[in-house]
Amino acid sequence: MIIVRREDLALSVADAVLAVPGVAALHPGFGVEVATLFSGGKVVGVRLSGETVQIYLTAERVPLQPIADEAAKAAGRVLAAAGDPRPVEIVVADVTTDAVIRRTTARGTIGAHG
Repeated sequence: MIIVRREDLALSVADAVLAVPGVAALHPGFGVEVATLFSGGKVVGVRLSGETVQIYLTAERVPLQPIADEAAKAAGRVLAAAGDPRPVEIVVADVTTDAVIRRTTARGTIGAHG
């Protein structure tokens, strides 16, 4: 049996998700902060408590689904390596302004004259 400290697992999951192209940052969620707490700190955007691991993130490009899928796979690989079989739930809680502007410009909606 592999024993991994809670903070090490949360930090490793966060690092893996942040390495996914299109992920700008982890997000604290809305209302009650999404975080994994441990003595001396916390990892915002990663919730390890419960039957499902929750990851809240900010995307820096669209489409969002491929980013969410890759983030879930990255987190899942870390969890599996630690012997944690829980499923991963990804919430794209925000999108950077640049991503929205690029998307709307590509569709011709900014500066279009009707």
